[in-house]
Amino acid sequence: MKSAIRNSQSEIKDIVLSTVRRHSMIEAGEKVLVAVSGGPDSVALLHLLWSLRDELGISLHVAHLNHSIRGEESDRDAEYVREFAETLGLECAIEKVDVSQVRKTLRLSMEEAARLVRYEFLERAAGELGADRIALGHTADDQVETVLLNLLRGSGLDGLAGMPPVRGKIIRPLIDVQRSRIEEYVRAHDLHPRIDATNLLPEYTRNRVRLELLPLLRREFNPDVDAAILRLAELACEDTAYLNMETEKALLGVTIGRAEGAISLDATGMLSQPLALRRRLLREAAKAVRGGLADVGFLHVEEVLRLLEEGKDFECELPAGTFVHRSGRVLNLLSRRLPEIPIIYCHELVVPGRTEVPEVEFAVEAEVTSDRVDPMRPPGSLEVVLDGGRVSGKLKARNWAPGDRIRPLGLGGSKKVQDVFVDAKIPRQVRHRAPLIVDDEKVIWIAGLALSDDVKVTEATTEFLILRVIPGELSTTDH
Repeated sequence: MKSAIRNSQSEIKDIVLSTVRRHSMIEAGEKVLVAVSGGPDSVALLHLLWSLRDELGISLHVAHLNHSIRGEESDRDAEYVREFAETLGLECAIEKVDVSQVRKTLRLSMEEAARLVRYEFLERAAGELGADRIALGHTADDQVETVLLNLLRGSGLDGLAGMPPVRGKIIRPLIDVQRSRIEEYVRAHDLHPRIDATNLLPEYTRNRVRLELLPLLRREFNPDVDAAILRLAELACEDTAYLNMETEKALLGVTIGRAEGAISLDATGMLSQPLALRRRLLREAAKAVRGGLADVGFLHVEEVLRLLEEGKDFECELPAGTFVHRSGRVLNLLSRRLPEIPIIYCHELVVPGRTEVPEVEFAVEAEVTSDRVDPMRPPGSLEVVLDGGRVSGKLKARNWAPGDRIRPLGLGGSKKVQDVFVDAKIPRQVRHRAPLIVDDEKVIWIAGLALSDDVKVTEATTEFLILRVIPGELSTTDH
């Protein structure tokens, strides 16, 4: 019996190592923040990573969020995690939040509110601790439940892929481990995890899937339904990765103008794409404008595509706070958060250094070097290389003004900045946000659109000035 237990524990370690390496979850030398609720899965995760820390070459830190949902029981969970981390010689970050209050304030379900505050806490804790990864204790059983839940909600292919093993800093080392193996592991190591009684309450949808639907499917339809669902998730994950890659390429091909909070697409190019890509293109464009897809569902996307196919000009609004309107061959998506009154700004650039432009939430970085730099950059790039010796006086970042002109590279003459915007299909509502870099005499760069011929790099250039516009990365301004 003892030999069988040892083999079982060796097996679970092998599974975790294989998962970590197959998905390149962790690199040697990284710090991993392990989210520990006190339940069997997260306790096993911490103990497994702790036992593999030398083999993986990692350091560990523990994080626990006390949701306050179960009163004194929640407090005891936090104390258990603190003591468990202490026995392993690890530091533990603990925070207490009233999830019930968050739920009421944001009008969310308890599950949604708990998930929201948990991820916010983990991201913040990882940032404060300098952690490279955040490890979560989701198992293969969790993956099965997630896929079924997404299917019941009417999800598309992305939802059928379930939880990705890796998403940014988030990693799931137990994603290939069955919950039964976890239970064996905690018993074998005498870990005594906390048991959350809310996991048995039928009012939570996930609990009903776990306790009622899955047993029914195993009993009445397919005893290996878990394995079948996991295969579906793996296939959907691979297909989704491919479609996302194709969507990225297609989006580059149909984008004809872009600014903070706005994107303009070639409507004809959109319609030439297969329907599967059309749907994804529209979702990605909305995400680019607002940074998320809150409440944007299948029916909203289908309505916009229906209007697009009619070939007429139209205007509508998506739930995520994004206005969509077609004008001729151009499909514009605009954030409703854009101010209607034009923003006026003008900031002298720190050269070399970084200058923040809080009015429109971007920064400009300037770098000077005498080493020869290849000036070639892809179209639309927010980085440019120019001849610093041909700059007259101080550099400034400002918005455009009527009468502004530029001598675009290779054109052989000057052109109104307004006409550059028109040609690039930049919506009128956002042109005042687009950064112009000027010196004491002229416009030298319209970020992402046009560089002045007056400051181009030549064979005679000895001082190379590299400018970068970085959207949405302000550090000192309180919004």
